[in-house]
Parts: sequence; structure tokens; C-alpha cells
Amino acid sequence: MARRKGDAARARAAAAAEPLGSMSQATGPLPLGTEVCLRCGSDRLTRIRMGLTDGRPAYFVSCPACEQTNWFALEGDGTPLSKDEVTGPG
Repeated sequence: MARRKGDAARARAAAAAEPLGSMSQATGPLPLGTEVCLRCGSDRLTRIRMGLTDGRPAYFVSCPACEQTNWFALEGDGTPLSKDEVTGPG
């Protein structure tokens, strides 16, 4: 049976995908830097675990109170990632 165009890409994406979780409730300890908003100090943040373009796991953090957003490496030191680190060169 012939493979359809895109089958290999979908298979690679599925193998590299981050595990699904809850957007409303944290699971386990929070990565450094994601405990409270860096701008206003609110602890009511939206945290979404994702994979960066280079394959590293990271958290996107958004504060509904002041609209601050940042990306943090899962194994990082709590310093927000730069735009280039998130989107890759280009």
C-alpha cells in the first residue's frame, strides 16, 4: 500500500509531541520563573507546556491580569527565553 504525502511528517510530530495535560490545573511542581507573574505578581496564570522548535520542552505563561507573556525552558533557571530561542533563527 502506498504511503500518502505527509504520513511521515505526522508520524514524526506524534512521536515528538509533548504529553497532554490540563490547562486549568498544574500537575507537579512549577518550573522556575512560572510561579507568579514577573510584571504584577499574580499567581493566577495560564501555563501551557509545549515543545520549542529545537525540541526542548518549555512553558508558555500568560497573565490575564496584566497580559504579560513569557516562555520558560522546563529545565531552565527561571529566566524568560528570548524570542529567538522560542521561534528559532530567521
